[in-house]
Amino acid sequence: MVHDNVLKQVHGDDLSVIAVWMPVLPSDNAAAGKDAESLLPDPRVVHYWDAESSLGKLYGRLLTLPRGRQLAWDIYFVFAPGTKWQDEPPLPTDWMHQLGRDERLLNGDKLRGMIQELVGMAPS
Repeated sequence: MVHDNVLKQVHGDDLSVIAVWMPVLPSDNAAAGKDAESLLPDPRVVHYWDAESSLGKLYGRLLTLPRGRQLAWDIYFVFAPGTKWQDEPPLPTDWMHQLGRDERLLNGDKLRGMIQELVGMAPS
């Protein structure tokens, strides 16, 4: 959904994407994370493997996740241009997920609209 609704439709170098892959399911490991990189084949995407799920645990404490979850995974953050990552990661400007049905449930068109608004791009 991110590839088709965002990367293929939001053009230009004003968009950068960080994909953090982490173990959540029993089959998740570094090799599976490497394979998952093929889901986002775009030069604007930088991929990371977080073997300890550290970032997911941290954001699990910073955000109120559906159903009381403590691990932020299958989460899609949008940060305003110029957002700086310091000792603590910043809260996202907006975000969506696939952790349960609520108003933040991932919607590709809505996610693209959030991004286009932040980078000042006309909708495609």
